[in-house]
Amino acid sequence: MNFPAAFVLIALVIGLQQLSPAEGQYTGPTLACGGTSLVKSTTLLAPSNIAASGLTCVYTIRSLNLRICQVRLDFNSFSLAQPTLDPYPRCINDVFTVENLNFNLCGENSGQHVYVPFNPTNADRTMTITFNIASRSQIPTLTNPHWSIRVQQLECPTGMTAAAKDAARQLDVPEMLPLVARTLHPDISLLAPTGCLQYFSDSSGTVESFNLGAGVGPYLGGLNYAICFHRPRNSQMLRLEPTTFEIASSANPTVENPGLDELCYSSVSVMARSEDNLHIPNAVVRLPSLPILRGSRFCSSSLNNGEVDVTGPGPFMMYFMSDHLFDPFRRETGFRMKYHVM
Repeated sequence: MNFPAAFVLIALVIGLQQLSPAEGQYTGPTLACGGTSLVKSTTLLAPSNIAASGLTCVYTIRSLNLRICQVRLDFNSFSLAQPTLDPYPRCINDVFTVENLNFNLCGENSGQHVYVPFNPTNADRTMTITFNIASRSQIPTLTNPHWSIRVQQLECPTGMTAAAKDAARQLDVPEMLPLVARTLHPDISLLAPTGCLQYFSDSSGTVESFNLGAGVGPYLGGLNYAICFHRPRNSQMLRLEPTTFEIASSANPTVENPGLDELCYSSVSVMARSEDNLHIPNAVVRLPSLPILRGSRFCSSSLNNGEVDVTGPGPFMMYFMSDHLFDPFRRETGFRMKYHVM
């Protein structure tokens, strides 16, 4: 690196440190109902005693600056009333709502996470997160709710100044660019690709549907979201190993079709036909006592005891979709899978 580039880069880092929150603010305090967060990271806590008459709890997240583009919510614990079959599983008694998120959550979601777009402006730099909790005195069969949710504000790299970009371009060693990006933007490894509700950056872990709980579900109706996995440059494959898989199907599975593609999602839309499915592009499936299958949409119990490999080009993604129908004879439990990026 020549001297002018190094000098500019050092000056930029010092300047950004002065403009950005201090390191100590990355672990912010807890936030109670009705509070406003002014730090990069905070934890939303449920009241210690929720009145028997119910509760509406609103948290306000104020952006640190106009470069904030995403908020990541990690559900350390999350237990609300189960969804109501009215006429499909949806949140009625207890409802968790996030501004800029187009669906609600309830039930058991401890360990889950979501990414929410955040587009602050000079006129409006806030986002609200709301819990509407039903009266336990009126519905005594409901379990007691509790939650603890970590909220992180994330900056997008588009916030880099022109001088920072020029300094990065003058580096002699291209391999240092990721390090420079992380130095200038410590959030870069946490940011989810645009459009991903969930993003898994580790090379292995577990991914599951919302409200799977102890493996009984049901998942919520009316969902349509993307699940994304970080793909390093040298990775060749995403492997999925389902431990629970039970998604409604439009017809009974057969030996030839245990629950994929046409059985899950018709090329012609039919109002009364179930279209719940997990869409895994370019999937190759190995199941006991069956030949290797190639498919993209999966339902019923088709992936139980199986192994799914995805080796196609592009990012590793899958999509979950649930409709507004419910058939008590076709279970809507959900899915849990171990994943490995290899």
